[in-house]
Parts: sequence; C-alpha cells; structure tokens
Amino acid sequence: MSLFSNLRTAVIAVAAVLNIGSKDVCYEGLGCFSNETPFNNAAGSLPQSPEEVGVVFMLYTRNSRLSPQILSTEPALIRASYFSGHRKSVLIVHGFRDDGREDWLVDMKDALLQMEDLNVIIVDWEKGAGALEYNQAVANCRVVGAMTARLLQALNEQRKARYSDMHIIGHSLGAHVAGYVGERIASLGRITGLDPAGLAFEGKPDNVRLDPSDADFVDVIHTDGQPVTSLGFGSSKPMGDADFYPNGGKDQPGCKSAEKHLIKLITGKFKSFQKGVGCDHTRARDYFIESIYNRCNFSASKCPDFDAFIRGDCPCFLKYCARMGYYANPDHTGSFYLVTNGTAPFCVQ
Repeated sequence: MSLFSNLRTAVIAVAAVLNIGSKDVCYEGLGCFSNETPFNNAAGSLPQSPEEVGVVFMLYTRNSRLSPQILSTEPALIRASYFSGHRKSVLIVHGFRDDGREDWLVDMKDALLQMEDLNVIIVDWEKGAGALEYNQAVANCRVVGAMTARLLQALNEQRKARYSDMHIIGHSLGAHVAGYVGERIASLGRITGLDPAGLAFEGKPDNVRLDPSDADFVDVIHTDGQPVTSLGFGSSKPMGDADFYPNGGKDQPGCKSAEKHLIKLITGKFKSFQKGVGCDHTRARDYFIESIYNRCNFSASKCPDFDAFIRGDCPCFLKYCARMGYYANPDHTGSFYLVTNGTAPFCVQ
C-alpha cells in the first residue's frame, strides 16, 4: 500500500470518528444508512446499493439438492419454488471475499439436507463481499442484512413461514449480517455466529454487531480471537447467549503459524491466504459442519476462562456441560470451553 493510500485511509478514519462529512444513503424498501456514530466502524464507508452488492438467494431442498432455485421477494418466484412454510429454514451467510459456491457452503448444505428435511438458503453476496477495501465490505453487511430480512418477511407473508423456525448461520462478516437481520425481524429463532469478524466490530455497541438480542437463541463459536496485530480475524468477546471457545478460542490445533502465510496476503493471493493463516478463522466452519452429523457431542464446560478449564476446575456435568454446534441447547448459556483434535474428526470422544 502506498504512502498516499495510507494517509487517505487515516484521514477517512479520523473524519469518521469526528463525524466530519457524515452523510447517509437511502434505498427503496430498505431505509437509510448513516456513517455517523456508532456506524463509523467502517471508517466512513457507506453501504453500496442493492444492485452493487448483488445479493442472490439460492434455495436448496431435498427436491433440489444440486441445482438451486433463485428466490426473491417476488411472490411468483416464491410460489413457484420448493420452499415450504411447514419446514424449518436455515440460511447460510459467507464472509469477506467469499462467494456462494465455496466448498464449505456446499458441504454444510449437504450435511443439513442429509440430516433433516429443510429449506436451506445460501445468501450469496459475492459482489458486496469482494470489495477491494475491507471497510466497504463491512458497510455492505448492513444492506445484505436488510435485503435478507425483506426476503424472510416475504416468505412469512407468502408461505406462512414462522420466524421462530428460521436459523441463520453466518461466518465472519456473515455473522454480523445475521445480526442485522435479527435487528429487523422480531422473534427470529436462532443465529449461529461462526467466528464473527473482530476488526471493525469488537467492542462496538450491540446495534453495530451480533449480540444476544438478535434472535431467541444466539450461539457463537470463537476460533481466531487473536488481536488483528497478530493476524487474528475473529472476535474474542462474548456476543451470544452461549459462547464457545474451542482450544481457548485463539489458536486451533493443526493450523500453522500466521507468519508463514503473510506473504500471500501482501501479494494479493487472498484465497490462498485464507487457507493458510485463515485456518484458525475457518476452523469454526469445520467444527460446525462436523457437528451436524451428530456423531460426537462436542461437549464443552462452563468455565471462567481456558486456564481454569485446563486445570480441571470446571468438570463437565449436568447444567455445566453444553454441546457446541448444530445441536446446541438454548438452556445452556454463558461461556464454554473444550478441546478438539487437530484433524478431522475434530470432536474428542
């Protein structure tokens, strides 16, 4: 990055903090979005238009496992689809520089449909997530959340789908997209945050990030809670009713050190970088997908911190033992710790 680019980014950040040149944008049916406090977390960036963000909702059911049907708020498209209001619905939202065709999304969709008769909707916001500047993608999350909320409202109106039967699973920035949906949909059933993005969100007010009020049950898996200076992508602070910290929530066994992969980020090879240094960040997805198959419980202990857990101060029994992943119990709230294997199967029997 050039000296000019660094100065430009710094000026934008300072201006956002001071509300210099603050403004907003409005989009039909979605409302208005401001960059004033507390939404100065994106360094002054405002959400791009729905056309620029380009959200595509891909519906998969047991009748359409391989070829998705495209959904929108148009009643005719909803009526012509396999979507059923009698089934539970699971929406999956990717994060920065991902798209709806990623292997992990396909694997999660396949696991869900194998285990249950569901409506599975992949929220593909590749254009909005692929912004050159991370802060632009951060701002775009708000429009993606608003568009997704409108879809759920249309499904409720057209197919009598109950909000309590809707579960949104979001990885990284996708976790905060889910939070923005929950801000607009009362009594949303569940949100699962898979290592919610920390940069631009950690320590921010509840309405800026994922928080427990966004759904009836919010569970979060933290796997990369290192500071951004240590190339940590995720968050470390609790954001849900139940927060799980496998292996302490920072470094995951089987993932190499960040320094070995930094050159890939510097040279712009982001996908390769994700598979390297992003291993800790993406491991939350691996744990969750494995949990869907219900072969092992991912038992976790309620504990003050990881050190206390390692010392054996928090035995896993009765109300102090929770289950991480797809089958997490809403009755178990607080912070939970567990260890995993370094390779699949990750769950320790």
